[in-house]
Amino acid sequence: MKELLKELLPMKWYFVYVAVLLAWLAYANLYGDRILSFDNQEQWSSSGISHSNGIMHHK
Repeated sequence: MKELLKELLPMKWYFVYVAVLLAWLAYANLYGDRILSFDNQEQWSSSGISHSNGIMHHK
């Protein structure tokens, strides 16, 4: 086990980076934050556009 840890020691910053990235993604997922969206769009809705403008109605 010690030999494995010695082999992985040069990659310690990679593991730190991956852990921080996973923590950030989990936080964003939990609180609904957008990660790579820079404009102020509304979120996608399952009702879609067709229900709001009256083009298509389901009965």
